[in-house]
Amino acid sequence: MGRLSLTALMIWALCFVGTDCGSAKVQSPQSSPTKTDESPASPAVTLTDKRPSSSSPVPANVPAEDSKILEVEVTKVVNPELTPVTIFVFLFDSKKDKPEPEQNPIGTFSLFPADRPGKFLLNVAAANIGPTGLDDSQAEMRLLFKMKRVHENKAWTPVEVTIGQPKWRAEER
Repeated sequence: MGRLSLTALMIWALCFVGTDCGSAKVQSPQSSPTKTDESPASPAVTLTDKRPSSSSPVPANVPAEDSKILEVEVTKVVNPELTPVTIFVFLFDSKKDKPEPEQNPIGTFSLFPADRPGKFLLNVAAANIGPTGLDDSQAEMRLLFKMKRVHENKAWTPVEVTIGQPKWRAEER
């Protein structure tokens, strides 16, 4: 009887620890309260295994000198096969007279576990946007999100990732 009680207690404790220490919604390092001049960037985008890339406009009111961090929140994930994916984020000017505009990489992130949403902070300062980046009033800047399988040799399984409105933030101090 004692062994059965001990086993039941262990199972209960594991279930409690599992719910208490489950996947965090924020997949970025926690920091102390900081200055956050947040500005919504664009409407939500949805990436799927059939349409793995999509873009959204960057609003004209995003101040370039203060935009050091891009906060990307994955709000919904449908990934029943747990296909590992990586999301690449680029900034480009859609108004330039080039058939294939230059894509400036901002950063990448991966979902872990592969079926859980989360928030990701990307360093825009490292993106090497250049002097005309967000400052050019003639530019139509867009964010491009590209989803790729981690294991390129495996076939796509049904995957749907919804990214909420990215937020441009001032540098955290």
